[in-house]
Amino acid sequence: MKKSFSILLLIAVGAWPGLADTPDFSRYQVILDRKPFGVAPAPEVAAPVFSPETSFAKTLRMCALLEDDNGIRIGLIDQSNNKNFFVSVGQTEEGVELVSADYDAEEAVIRKGAEMAVIKLQSGEIQPLSPAEQQARMNAPQGRRPSYAERRQMRQQQRAAEPPVKPMYTGEELEKHLKEYQMDVIRQGLPPLPIPLTPEMDQQLVNEGILPPMQ
Repeated sequence: MKKSFSILLLIAVGAWPGLADTPDFSRYQVILDRKPFGVAPAPEVAAPVFSPETSFAKTLRMCALLEDDNGIRIGLIDQSNNKNFFVSVGQTEEGVELVSADYDAEEAVIRKGAEMAVIKLQSGEIQPLSPAEQQARMNAPQGRRPSYAERRQMRQQQRAAEPPVKPMYTGEELEKHLKEYQMDVIRQGLPPLPIPLTPEMDQQLVNEGILPPMQ
């Protein structure tokens, strides 16, 4: 039986030239290029570790957070070389971009290359942001905060709407208060106010030994 099978195999190989050689799939290349079986998954890449120790911002310290008619800007000190500089929102200085700044929370988001970090004014805390956190912050709706000029105008309007401060003294009460204040100033040896002394005031100061008697 084995002998008959071997003979049949040899006959088959002889009947089909090239059957024992490496198959040629070049005629099927057009089909293979279409990837009918899908694409092999990309190899998994270990996610980078984001920590204050590895962050680009580890040597940076925010020393100022200012706001004026031109917007918000922060002052940074690079402790690695003692260099200090200011950067405004949307601008880049010394390779550091100020993405956003929160005047009320006293914090800012800065970026260098593909990495972003939150830096705080008072505590000096650094919070590196992972790619997912960066995307979440970029997509988060930004509540519009009134500009510096708008808030200044609102303060001016508020002060204008407030009733004027009522003076403490008026009329005879004011005159009496100024005379008494004048006496106290002279008693302390301070320069007197431009208020003339009445004969009664002069006599009182002479009796107290503050002024010499008139010759």
